[in-house]
Amino acid sequence: MARTSRSTSGYLKASHRELDERTTEGNPYHPHTRSVPVEPGKIEEYVLRLYPFANTFKPGHRLVVELSNDEPLADEHNALLPPDAFHLPVGRPVTHKIYRDAAHHSRLVLPFTRR
Repeated sequence: MARTSRSTSGYLKASHRELDERTTEGNPYHPHTRSVPVEPGKIEEYVLRLYPFANTFKPGHRLVVELSNDEPLADEHNALLPPDAFHLPVGRPVTHKIYRDAAHHSRLVLPFTRR
């Protein structure tokens, strides 16, 4: 039986996708100084910062990425997260289309260390 555990998470409100000059590979910086509406049908790149974590991946382990437009409710646990972790949901239904082809690359950048 496969065991599943959450290693980390990342959050980004689509209208706050703008990056600034402090952004580096694997460490995007969203200034949150203005809201840029999402144009329906327009393809956009969304770069999310994952919160730091440590895990040992052994042979046979799998890494699973889950994308969601669902925001967790505020509770005692996630009250400890940084203030940029959550944005107020707009409360209207949305549809996301993920492009993954030769013209639209998707990637996950994680820092790895070796013993």
